Amino acid sequence: MTLRLWALAAIAVSSLLAGCQGEDSTADDATSVTLTPVTGTSRFTVGLSVDAVDRLGIRTTDVQRVSPQRRAAPAGSRLVIPYAGVIYDSDGSTWTYVQTADNTYTRRALDITSIVGSSAFLRSGPSAGTKVVVVGAPELFGAEYQISGEE
Repeated sequence: MTLRLWALAAIAVSSLLAGCQGEDSTADDATSVTLTPVTGTSRFTVGLSVDAVDRLGIRTTDVQRVSPQRRAAPAGSRLVIPYAGVIYDSDGSTWTYVQTADNTYTRRALDITSIVGSSAFLRSGPSAGTKVVVVGAPELFGAEYQISGEE
C-alpha cells in the first residue's frame, strides 16, 4: 500500500510541477508549489497556486466531533474524518492535511482508534471544525516530500 501511495504521489506531483503542456500553460506553473518549514518539525506547509488547486481537484471537509449516539463509534473516539483524508507515511504513521489558509495545507498527526467503513475514528487529531483534505492528499504528500515523476 505504501509503495502505491508513493507512486501515485510521484505521478501527481510531476503533473503538478510540469503543469499543462498545452496552449494554456503559463509561467506561473513553475511556481505552483511553495514549501514553508513548520517551526520545530521536519514538516512543511504546502502552498499551492489557485491553478494547482484546480488541477489537483483539492477538496476539504470539516473534522466532526463523534456523537455519543453514533453506534459505529469505538470507545475512546472523540473525532471522525473521512478515511479518504488519512495518509500513511513510510513507517506507517497516520496523518491528514489541514487547510491552514486559502490554498495552504499542513500535515497533522492522527491517533486513529479504528476505521469503520469510510470513516476514521480518532482519539486525537485536528479539532472539530478544522478543514481536512479528502481529495488530493497524496498529491500534497508528494509535494511536501518533493517527489518528482522521475523518482
